[in-house]
Amino acid sequence: MELSAVASEKIASLLATNGILSQDRLTKISVQCAQNKEKIVPELLKKNYVKEEDIVKVISRNFAIKTNDIKAENIKPDVLKILPVEFIKKEKIVPCALEGGTLKLVIADPSKLNFASKIKNFTKKNVVFTVTTFSNIDKIAASKIWDIANSKIVTKPKTTTTPVQSGNINIVEFVERIFQDALKSGTSDIHIEIFKDNVGQVRFRNDGIMEIQDELSQIISSNYVPVITRLKIMAGCDISENRLPQDGAITVKDQSNGGIDCDVRFNVLPSKFGERVVMRLLRSTNVIGLDKIGIPMNELSKFIKAIESPQGMVLVTGPTGSGKTTTLYAALAHLNKPELNILTAEDPVEYTMEGIGQIQANEGIGLTFANILRAFLRQDPEVILVGEIRDKETVDIAIKAAITGHLLLSTLHTNDAIQTIIRLTNMGVPNFMIAGALNTIVAQRLARKICPDCKKEDEKITKDQLKEIGFTLTEVETLKVYKGAGCNKCNNSGYKGRQGIYEILDINGEIQSAIIEEKRAPEILQIAKKNGFRTMDEVARDHIKNGVITYEEFLRTITIQG
Repeated sequence: MELSAVASEKIASLLATNGILSQDRLTKISVQCAQNKEKIVPELLKKNYVKEEDIVKVISRNFAIKTNDIKAENIKPDVLKILPVEFIKKEKIVPCALEGGTLKLVIADPSKLNFASKIKNFTKKNVVFTVTTFSNIDKIAASKIWDIANSKIVTKPKTTTTPVQSGNINIVEFVERIFQDALKSGTSDIHIEIFKDNVGQVRFRNDGIMEIQDELSQIISSNYVPVITRLKIMAGCDISENRLPQDGAITVKDQSNGGIDCDVRFNVLPSKFGERVVMRLLRSTNVIGLDKIGIPMNELSKFIKAIESPQGMVLVTGPTGSGKTTTLYAALAHLNKPELNILTAEDPVEYTMEGIGQIQANEGIGLTFANILRAFLRQDPEVILVGEIRDKETVDIAIKAAITGHLLLSTLHTNDAIQTIIRLTNMGVPNFMIAGALNTIVAQRLARKICPDCKKEDEKITKDQLKEIGFTLTEVETLKVYKGAGCNKCNNSGYKGRQGIYEILDINGEIQSAIIEEKRAPEILQIAKKNGFRTMDEVARDHIKNGVITYEEFLRTITIQG
C-alpha cells in the first residue's frame, strides 16, 4: 500500500467523522506517525482499528462513487491498453471496463480522483471512478494480466518487391532500442517526428549531421502515439497535455559503455501532425581537458591566461552545437581547485562536477539566470559561470560581477569574436564597461574530421574553388585537398570525429581603446589582426592544408570574414 501523507490523513479523518474510528485512537496513531503521516492508515489497519472494507465504504459515501470488487481476471486486456502500463502501475489507477464512450476506473486512494480531467483529455472518453480495497488494487497490480496486456507495436512491411514479415515488438523494448542504438553510434541528439499520412521518422545527429534511421522510422510510423507516451512518462511529463511544449529528463543505462548512467535532456513540441520529440544525450564521461579540445597551443596559452585572471569576463560564442559547453567545462575543470569558490548557473546542468556549486535555472518559478547571479554575488565566489547571456538584465549583472573582482564565464550566440563586442553594445552595455570587463572572446565551430583510415586526395576540387575560400594564388598551385573515401571504420561516411575551429580575441589595450572610441567591426578586426588575431576561416584553411577537414566541411561550417 502506497499513500501520500495528505491522502492518509484525509482517509483517517473521514473514518473518524463517520464514526468508524474513535478520536482517541486517531490521536494516538497520529502522534505515533508524527514524522511519517503516510503511515497513519497502514497502522490503523495493522492494529485492526479499522478494516479495508470500512475505508471503501467511507470513500464511496463521501465522494459519491460506487464500490467495485472486480478481479484481475475479469479485466479485458484491450481495456488495460487504453492507459499506459507505466501510468497504471505508478498511480494505481486501473481501467476496468469500457462501456460505450465511458471508461470505468477503479482506485483505492481518493486523491487519484484529481487525475479525472487529465485522463479524460488523454483518452477522449468520459471517466467514471469506482473504489475498491488497497489489497485488491495490489493484487491487480501484481497480476500476470500485464504480460498479456502489455502494449505491442507492429512493424510495417517495407515497400519492396519482397515484403518483410510483420512482427510484434514490446514498446518498452523498442524505446530502449532507440536509446541503445543512439548511444552505441555516438549520437548527440535523437529526433522523433511525425508527418502527413502518419509517416514517422527517427533521426540521429552524429558528428553534427542528421541521419535518418530507416528501420526505426519504419517501425515508429504505425506506433507513434504509444512511443511518445512512453517517452513522456519516462521524462516525467504530463501525458494528457499535447498542446504545449514540455521539458523533462530521462536517465538510461549505456549498455555499450559498461551500463553507466546517461542523462537525457527531453523536449516535446506540438506540431501540425503530432508531437515532435528531441532528446540530447549527455554522456556521463569525464570532462575533456583543455589540452584535448583542439585549441592550438599558441592560442591555448591566451585562453588559459584569461581564465586564470582574478577578474574579468571570458565569453565563448558560436551557434548551437558548436561545442561551447565542452570548452566551458574544460575551463572549469582547469580552474577547479579547493581554494576557489566556483558557482555555475546552468539550464540544464549537463555534467556534474565535484567541488563546484551548480544551480539549475528554472524560469517557471522565477529562478532565472539574473536572479541566480544576484544570489551568487552574496555567496563569496571567485569564479562564476552563467550558461548563457540572454537578456539585458543578465548581461548587466554579469558585467558588474566581472569588474568587481570575479571571473565571469558565459556564452553568447554570435557568429564571431568581433560581432560579440557589437552584440554587447546593442544590448545596451556602455562601451567603457565592455572594455573594462572583457578579457577574451572565443568563437568556435565544430567540423567533421576526415577518416584517417580511408583518407585520399580529392581531385574534384579546382583551384578556383580554393581561391574563392581565401587561398592565395601561390598556395593553390601546390595545395592538395583530401577527403574520406568511406570505409567500415567510418560507416562509409568518410568522416570520423570532429575538429574544433577556434578564433581567440585577446582584449588588449588597443582593442579596449577601439571599443571605447566606438569603432566599427571592420576597424576592430584590422586592429586585432595587427596584434596577431587569426579568424576562424584562416584557422580552418590550415586544417584543409593539413588534411584534417574537407573543402565541403569548410563551406558547411565557416563564414569567410574580411
